[in-house]
Amino acid sequence: MVNCMVCDASSAQYHFGAIACRACAAFFRRYVNSKKLTILCKCLSKKESQCPCRLCRMKKCKAVGMEASKVQGPRDVNNPFKIKMIEGSSSPESTLSSIEYGLQPRDSELIKLIIKNYKNLEMTREAIYNMTPSTTGTMQVNLYELSLEVKTDSKLMWKLCEDTFPEFNQLCKMDKRILFNNFYSKWSILEVTMLATKYNDSKNFYSPSGAMCTSINEFYVNTVRDNSAISQEDIIRVFEPYWKYHFEQVIDPFLALKLNDMENMALFGIIFWDGSYTNISDELSELCHSMRKIICRELSAHFNETCTTSSRFFETLDTLNIIEKAERKCQEEIALCGFYNFEVDDDMKNMIMWEKY
Repeated sequence: MVNCMVCDASSAQYHFGAIACRACAAFFRRYVNSKKLTILCKCLSKKESQCPCRLCRMKKCKAVGMEASKVQGPRDVNNPFKIKMIEGSSSPESTLSSIEYGLQPRDSELIKLIIKNYKNLEMTREAIYNMTPSTTGTMQVNLYELSLEVKTDSKLMWKLCEDTFPEFNQLCKMDKRILFNNFYSKWSILEVTMLATKYNDSKNFYSPSGAMCTSINEFYVNTVRDNSAISQEDIIRVFEPYWKYHFEQVIDPFLALKLNDMENMALFGIIFWDGSYTNISDELSELCHSMRKIICRELSAHFNETCTTSSRFFETLDTLNIIEKAERKCQEEIALCGFYNFEVDDDMKNMIMWEKY
């Protein structure tokens, strides 16, 4: 159960930039949508068992991250009195920041934060893997080398999620692990399509380091423990359909859509906050539902601001079905690797084969 960051009440959800209960969210909304008068702290005159005064409660709301810009204004926004209001007193006890008033569409702050942190991740990768424009695509990795790279990169992704979502940090260790493992394999599929777009190459797979996966023969043969177990002809017969599926049914449709950063990172958030799995608690599922709703609203607002047709919103969300089907194909492929004794690092194998349905 996630508690309110303002009053510590239970059953809290994401409101106006922070985790808060409905009562504190309503208090914050009323404050933003009302005339600002000078208010003084009255906590000293209250009993210890009583709630904090309005001033202290509002300061706490702002301290935990609640933002007036995320509150939708009232309907009568043409009233001149409600165009802009400034806080009253300038004393340290009662001074609060100025609030721009009026009906404001939801911005895309969360998605933009994901974009920012993902770009930081790309710079970290460049440093770790010694990536340069001249080396990208010239290096090659086989199955086992790719799995080792995933082992390193998953730690970077975990840090990105912690930096992006305060709600993730507040979860217990088990819920964090469940949420991340549910997410990672689907994210990897999405990122493969992003890298194909980045390098303008629909005929090859690229790893997070910018290395190109070897051909089918070299991708599996170089990692098999017993080379006599399966011939190269059998490798092609068994695994080529999976490669063909990913090229034709996953990468090609994404390249045709030409998703931009806002759309890709909105998908990142929606995939991460997926509460539909059977291995998560009811409380975590509610949080996931709230976070997904925020991301979808931000994506919709972005399309409205850029005068994008409404069909684009649904086309973007439809790619989740492509990713889900591709994940099942990846699980089948990893199972076959185990059957034929191909070596895969356990961390990558466990994340792909993670029980969540």
